[in-house]
Amino acid sequence: MKVYLAGFIQGSKLKECILWRKQIREYYKDYPFVFLDPLNGKDFASISQDGLKSSRNPHSIIHRDYKSVTSADLIIANMNTFEEQRPLTGTICELAWAWEKHIPIIMITKEDKYKLHPFLSYFASDIVSSVNELFESGVVYYFYSGLVNALY
Repeated sequence: MKVYLAGFIQGSKLKECILWRKQIREYYKDYPFVFLDPLNGKDFASISQDGLKSSRNPHSIIHRDYKSVTSADLIIANMNTFEEQRPLTGTICELAWAWEKHIPIIMITKEDKYKLHPFLSYFASDIVSSVNELFESGVVYYFYSGLVNALY
């Protein structure tokens, strides 16, 4: 199963942007998952402090991320901006791409501005408040089990 890890990217918060992704990869390491991630292969040093520039052409970034999102079987979208004010414009675009392709989306957020927003709450197949709640809920396994042989 291909799982796309959507979320905030900003040079000044790179540690936080990577940490939750690593936690998910580690937790599901024994599953046959391929993790698609906009941070895969990035030159981290080239990501600007505000997260709006890198050494890559913007068209290349968007085309690669679009292909990753639309080839995924599941999207996990962390809506945390780590106390930064910049909006999640790229992540929200990715959620729209996924929704258009009928790809299930699990949204991680504690914020009502996302949980209660009519578009985002409609896009989300499920909403959890943290990475730990994601693990405890079993929702990833629910989607995974729908893609593999039935077990009785």
